[in-house]
Amino acid sequence: MIRIYAPASIGNFAVGFDALGAALAPIDGSLLGDVVEVSAAEQDTFVCSGEYASKLPANAEENLAYQCLIHFKAHVAPAMPTVKLELKKNLPIGSGLGSSACSVVATFAALDQFAKTDLSQEQLIELMADFEAIVSGGRHYDNITPCYLGGLQLTGDLIPNKSIALPVDERWYYVAAFPGFSLNTAKARSVLPTQLSMHDSVEFAQRLSAFSSLLLTGRFDDALSIMRDEIAEPHRAPLINGFSEAKHALPELGAEIVSISGAGPTLFTVCKSLEAAKQCAAWLNDNYINEHGFCHICQLDQLGTRQL
Repeated sequence: MIRIYAPASIGNFAVGFDALGAALAPIDGSLLGDVVEVSAAEQDTFVCSGEYASKLPANAEENLAYQCLIHFKAHVAPAMPTVKLELKKNLPIGSGLGSSACSVVATFAALDQFAKTDLSQEQLIELMADFEAIVSGGRHYDNITPCYLGGLQLTGDLIPNKSIALPVDERWYYVAAFPGFSLNTAKARSVLPTQLSMHDSVEFAQRLSAFSSLLLTGRFDDALSIMRDEIAEPHRAPLINGFSEAKHALPELGAEIVSISGAGPTLFTVCKSLEAAKQCAAWLNDNYINEHGFCHICQLDQLGTRQL
């Protein structure tokens, strides 16, 4: 049996709309992501389990993981024997934590190992992006590549092998808080402007290139000082109850930045000490999340998708 884990991720990472993503690892050792198990069986079988399985379509044909299996057998490994594929859905849908990417990445990684097809990094990422696009409405890599490769990834079509790993300060902590309600990705994209002015386009390019360069040269504090989302956050913030209050309160508790993870409604902070992260997490538990939400203090998951 092959058992694969794929971690949650922060898309956009504030400064890198559709181009930067970071994989998350809770510091308490818990797994924040999906697990896929593939084993030999007398006939192809699909099972969806886990805390959030009930939020997915009951019909297997409508499940992304099952669609990945059908595609893989038809177009990648037609000689692969029949299998049982189980998706353990541990991430909420529409959370802004790369939930659909987790399912797709874990499934294709597990099938690639089981069938011994040895697809290249770029082949797998392209395959994963095709299927994640079914949910997100476009081939966006900023959840796929960090989920698959780990760490903080600068990613896109123009980049060799689709991704470049960027270093971060190992002392940084990330508080990720899912408020307990979902935000449809298509709706979150619909509020974005269809065009940017020349000024805004140039500023975005400068901010992303400077941020990446500062990380690559170890100037981490300088990178934090320009880490702002001027593209998506102003338009998505009104869709997320409690975000503006958190944006105001958390810097006073030690958050260096507060921004939206992916399309939201999960928010994340970057903190330069564990004490600051704990203070932010306490505030978020008391003021941002409901009984269905959660809050994790994390560092980056440098391992990415892996066998358990």
